[in-house]
Amino acid sequence: MVVEVQEPEGTGEVPRRGRLWRFFAVALTMPTLGSALGLDGGAIFQIAAVEDLGLDPRTIGLAFAMGLLSVPVQVLAARLPLWRAGRNLQLFLLVAAVECAVLAVLVGLDVVGGGFALIALAVTVTAEINLSVLYVPSWQPLLNYGLVSQERQRVNSWGRAAGGLIVAGAVLLYGSGGPVLRTAMFAVIGAVALLLAVAARGIPAPNRPVGRDLDATLLGNRPQLSPVMRRIYLILGVAGLATAWPLFLVYADKVLWPGANLGMLGAVQLGGGLLAAASWRSSHTNLGRYAWQAGLVLLTATVALAVVRAPVDGTVEQVITIAALAVASAANLTILLAMLERAHRDVDETTSVRALTLLDVVASTSLQVGLFVGGLLVSFSIDRADWPLDPYRIWLVADTAAVAIGLVSPALRRTPTE
Repeated sequence: MVVEVQEPEGTGEVPRRGRLWRFFAVALTMPTLGSALGLDGGAIFQIAAVEDLGLDPRTIGLAFAMGLLSVPVQVLAARLPLWRAGRNLQLFLLVAAVECAVLAVLVGLDVVGGGFALIALAVTVTAEINLSVLYVPSWQPLLNYGLVSQERQRVNSWGRAAGGLIVAGAVLLYGSGGPVLRTAMFAVIGAVALLLAVAARGIPAPNRPVGRDLDATLLGNRPQLSPVMRRIYLILGVAGLATAWPLFLVYADKVLWPGANLGMLGAVQLGGGLLAAASWRSSHTNLGRYAWQAGLVLLTATVALAVVRAPVDGTVEQVITIAALAVASAANLTILLAMLERAHRDVDETTSVRALTLLDVVASTSLQVGLFVGGLLVSFSIDRADWPLDPYRIWLVADTAAVAIGLVSPALRRTPTE
């Protein structure tokens, strides 16, 4: 049975430009909102947990680790139909606003330990589940449904760059502020999330399909994923293990460059990614070739780091290390942006929710595994610093080489226009 789907809500009511700013507003706010709620180890939440709520660092780490428990839930959430995505995005923002309000009250009351500590930890755990169940299966599918390719790329690249700058400023402001300012920041972030929940009503999403006998593929339960998508999953899975150079600052401090200014190195690593996001060309058509070129640049930067003698003590070695860090960060994000847009062009309404949700599952899970493996290899490298190549750098070179080889694919180079 063929079921007709109604036209997206707001197609004739909300001008395209009016819809676009709503997408940008969410993209700009999400990094700061995530940092406040502790998503992916958010810095604002870490500061609040240690300095304002007096939580034990081991307990905080355990709470962050519990985010991995949301992966099975996220896989199940990939079966949600696309017509629920708009409402789920609104619900995510409403719940996030409430969670920010709870943290504002805890910080404002200056509570420490006890049952209040459990409340704060419950906030970040539920925020991770909220993200996995409501936001991840909604956001990229809505971008795919409501925007054309160039608009979508602008949101994913420029929104990421501007959002990164905003969260950096917010972290600095929160870290230097007193109790009143910190309470106000949580309240303001929550209020912005609430306003976005209202504005999200204008984001286009399909109406509920007409008819009761719905094909399972239309609901996203059993979509057939293409060989190109499987290739992208493999590339991003391998890339997440090492191409972002996980725990590089710890490695630099313990092995490569003892005594280095870690704040400066962290800023270089962040700056490389932000520069790549800000300079992304949304008019680029051959995404596969673009990603392959970035893969070669990433491999070159990683090899350059590998040949630097440890410990770094000369000016030339220092310059090579800093340049390699910035270039690798920029190239890594370029690969991620190119593969994300390539995935968008390979899915349709029946596969977008599952395909793009699983894309996030693969990327985030491989990153978590990469952090774990990176920690082990840093420990091994401390005892083997006299090797020409220690285990950590061998791992980086091998992984980036695998990514560069994986990007050599005729299927990826045949990029659809939309």
